[in-house]
Amino acid sequence: MTFIKTILTLMLPTLAIASSASGEHNNPSIMDLIFPAINFTLVFGFIIFKVKRPISEAFTQNSKDVAALYSLADEKYKEAQIKYDSYAKKLEQLDTEILKINESSDEDVRKYAIIAKEETTQTLMRMSRDAANKLESDKNQMITKLNSELLDKVIEQAKKSISNDKELQSKATTKLVSSLS
Repeated sequence: MTFIKTILTLMLPTLAIASSASGEHNNPSIMDLIFPAINFTLVFGFIIFKVKRPISEAFTQNSKDVAALYSLADEKYKEAQIKYDSYAKKLEQLDTEILKINESSDEDVRKYAIIAKEETTQTLMRMSRDAANKLESDKNQMITKLNSELLDKVIEQAKKSISNDKELQSKATTKLVSSLS
């Protein structure tokens, strides 16, 4: 209501000046402004009456939106604070975690070195045993081959000596015949 009074107060002198400048030479009076003032009051009163509810609803809605936005911002702040605290705690424990990882990797390297050494030793022992077995096998094959060759040579020499000597041939024939009968 004070707004309407302020507007009327500002408009009345302006209307008075405007009506006196119209070219008529009558004496201006306040009564000349009553109808325009009533007209002005009715028009702006009607406009205010019609616009008051939407404006009020708009401000109320804006107030609710701001409150919801503030609430959302507060929730996001709390979530961010929780995450920040979590990451800060993790960062504080980072040095400890790095030490644990380093110790674990050193232990794994030591275990791997021991296992690799044992496997290498076992492989070398197996290879040595296999090589000894192969040498023994080759030796036995060569001995068998030499014995076979020697026996063949002895038999060949015996055949030559029997075939060259008539007395030995007769003895061999008798022995064979006696063993068959």
